[in-house]
Amino acid sequence: MRMRSKLRRKRSFLYAIVLLCAVVLGMLWVTSDTASAGTQESVRHKYFTSIEIKEGTSLWEIAQEYQTEEYDSTEDYIREVKKINHMKSDVIYEGSYLCIPYYSSENK
Repeated sequence: MRMRSKLRRKRSFLYAIVLLCAVVLGMLWVTSDTASAGTQESVRHKYFTSIEIKEGTSLWEIAQEYQTEEYDSTEDYIREVKKINHMKSDVIYEGSYLCIPYYSSENK
Protein backbone atom coordinates (compact mmCIF):
# COMPACT_ATOMS: atom_id res chain seq x y z
CA MET A 1 0.00 0.00 0.00
CA ARG A 2 2.79 2.42 0.92
CA MET A 3 4.61 1.65 -2.30
CA ARG A 4 1.55 2.55 -4.39
CA SER A 5 1.13 5.82 -2.53
CA LYS A 6 4.77 6.77 -3.23
CA LEU A 7 4.39 5.77 -6.86
CA ARG A 8 1.27 7.92 -7.21
CA ARG A 9 3.04 10.91 -5.65
CA LYS A 10 6.02 10.49 -7.99
CA ARG A 11 3.70 10.19 -10.97
CA SER A 12 1.73 13.28 -9.90
CA PHE A 13 4.96 15.20 -9.42
CA LEU A 14 6.16 14.13 -12.88
CA TYR A 15 2.85 15.24 -14.46
CA ALA A 16 3.10 18.59 -12.69
CA ILE A 17 6.65 19.13 -14.02
CA VAL A 18 5.60 18.23 -17.58
CA LEU A 19 2.58 20.56 -17.34
CA LEU A 20 4.73 23.39 -15.98
CA CYS A 21 7.25 22.95 -18.83
CA ALA A 22 4.43 22.99 -21.38
CA VAL A 23 3.01 26.21 -19.92
CA VAL A 24 6.42 27.92 -19.89
CA LEU A 25 7.15 26.86 -23.48
CA GLY A 26 3.71 28.06 -24.56
CA MET A 27 4.28 31.45 -22.95
CA LEU A 28 7.69 31.77 -24.60
CA TRP A 29 6.22 30.93 -28.01
CA VAL A 30 3.35 33.43 -27.65
CA THR A 31 5.58 36.27 -26.48
CA SER A 32 8.34 35.68 -29.05
CA ASP A 33 6.38 37.54 -31.76
CA THR A 34 5.63 40.42 -29.43
CA ALA A 35 9.24 40.68 -28.31
CA SER A 36 10.49 41.18 -31.87
CA ALA A 37 7.77 43.63 -32.91
CA GLY A 38 9.26 46.96 -33.93
CA THR A 39 12.83 45.73 -33.99
CA GLN A 40 15.03 45.63 -37.05
CA GLU A 41 14.75 41.84 -37.07
CA SER A 42 10.96 41.96 -37.46
CA VAL A 43 9.55 41.09 -40.86
CA ARG A 44 8.70 44.05 -43.07
CA HIS A 45 6.28 43.73 -45.96
CA LYS A 46 6.25 45.71 -49.17
CA TYR A 47 3.03 47.54 -49.99
CA PHE A 48 1.88 50.04 -52.58
CA THR A 49 -0.35 53.07 -52.32
CA SER A 50 -1.66 55.59 -54.80
CA ILE A 51 -1.04 59.29 -54.21
CA GLU A 52 -2.36 62.36 -56.00
CA ILE A 53 0.31 64.79 -57.17
CA LYS A 54 -0.12 68.26 -55.70
CA GLU A 55 1.16 71.45 -57.33
CA GLY A 56 4.93 71.80 -57.00
CA THR A 57 5.52 68.22 -55.82
CA SER A 58 8.63 66.48 -57.12
CA LEU A 59 9.76 62.86 -57.13
CA TRP A 60 12.47 63.89 -54.68
CA GLU A 61 9.86 65.17 -52.19
CA ILE A 62 7.82 61.98 -52.60
CA ALA A 63 10.95 59.93 -51.89
CA GLN A 64 11.66 62.00 -48.77
CA GLU A 65 8.20 61.15 -47.44
CA TYR A 66 7.81 57.47 -48.44
CA GLN A 67 11.34 56.04 -48.79
CA THR A 68 12.31 53.54 -46.08
CA GLU A 69 15.61 51.96 -45.06
CA GLU A 70 15.10 49.10 -47.52
CA TYR A 71 16.37 51.39 -50.29
CA ASP A 72 20.06 52.12 -50.64
CA SER A 73 19.51 55.66 -51.88
CA THR A 74 16.90 58.21 -52.88
CA GLU A 75 17.89 57.64 -56.50
CA ASP A 76 17.09 53.91 -56.15
CA TYR A 77 13.68 54.74 -54.71
CA ILE A 78 12.90 57.24 -57.48
CA ARG A 79 14.08 54.72 -60.08
CA GLU A 80 11.60 52.16 -58.69
CA VAL A 81 8.74 54.69 -58.62
CA LYS A 82 9.44 55.54 -62.26
CA LYS A 83 9.60 51.86 -63.22
CA ILE A 84 6.32 51.00 -61.45
CA ASN A 85 4.57 53.93 -63.14
CA HIS A 86 6.18 53.36 -66.59
CA MET A 87 7.80 56.79 -66.53
CA LYS A 88 10.65 57.75 -68.85
CA SER A 89 11.36 61.16 -67.29
CA ASP A 90 11.17 62.82 -63.88
CA VAL A 91 8.28 65.05 -64.94
CA ILE A 92 5.08 64.62 -62.93
CA TYR A 93 1.87 66.60 -63.32
CA GLU A 94 -0.47 68.11 -60.76
CA GLY A 95 -3.66 66.06 -60.42
CA SER A 96 -2.13 62.85 -61.73
CA TYR A 97 -1.70 59.76 -59.56
CA LEU A 98 1.39 57.69 -58.88
CA CYS A 99 1.73 54.22 -57.41
CA ILE A 100 4.22 54.48 -54.54
CA PRO A 101 6.01 51.56 -52.82
CA TYR A 102 6.64 51.49 -49.09
CA TYR A 103 7.55 48.94 -46.42
CA SER A 104 5.81 48.34 -43.12
CA SER A 105 6.13 45.83 -40.28
CA GLU A 106 2.32 45.75 -40.06
CA ASN A 107 0.67 42.85 -41.83
CA LYS A 108 -2.10 44.48 -43.84
